Amino acid sequence: MLSRLTIILETKEEQSFDVNISSLLHGVLMEYIDSYYAESLHQAGWKPYSQYIECKGNCIYWHIQTLSEDSKNNILCPLLDEKFDRVYLKHKDRYLNISDKQLTEVTYQQLIDETYFKDSGQFFNIRFLTPCAFKSRGKYVLMPTLKLIYQSLMNKFDSNAVDFSIKSDEVLEQLETYSEIVGYNLRSTHFHLEGVRIPSFVGRIGIKVHGPQPLVNLVHFMLAFGEYSGVGIKCALGMGGIRIIKKGGLETNESLLV
Repeated sequence: MLSRLTIILETKEEQSFDVNISSLLHGVLMEYIDSYYAESLHQAGWKPYSQYIECKGNCIYWHIQTLSEDSKNNILCPLLDEKFDRVYLKHKDRYLNISDKQLTEVTYQQLIDETYFKDSGQFFNIRFLTPCAFKSRGKYVLMPTLKLIYQSLMNKFDSNAVDFSIKSDEVLEQLETYSEIVGYNLRSTHFHLEGVRIPSFVGRIGIKVHGPQPLVNLVHFMLAFGEYSGVGIKCALGMGGIRIIKKGGLETNESLLV
């Protein structure tokens, strides 16, 4: 089960927030879940959830995604309690009222049916909503490559799915061979985390998949899964949030950057 809880936080006009507040909200998240479960998340090498924020007007949209029924029950359900009606940010000594909560869910089978078992067009326009980065050979990588994107999604899926695996060197090689970035509008930025500035990027890329239809559909499935898992490093802390903006019907490189 894939779930997304969007919590809408009200802010005042004089208050200024950006994506870096998501690391503070992660602290709030850890306070509301069971301490034993929180400790198990800390010890595990993988994370069955991701979270990030979007600032729109005087509201913060806090998106929290879980990748299993167990993580939904332990992470999202406590936040659905009516008593959880405001957020306290310790480091800023501020309260933010919650105006709404919106929960959406989809099963893995439904996601597969809607993506892999439906023929997709060749083009995918992806927006990196929050700073994204990868790590390779101990160093941060702040420019996206298709190998890093696909590899990240494969690792996240295989770490959370229980019925089947999609990660293999052969499939990754085919995805690299038959895919290309055909347009981009990116800029470098930094994600601030406990005094560390992580070099990263935000913006959009357009991907075209030239390969056979099953490979095109696999890319669609992986990117749709990525809307829940995030892409790259530290997605549990607010990095790597993505959204598929357009898919299938694009014909020019310019249209990929709209």
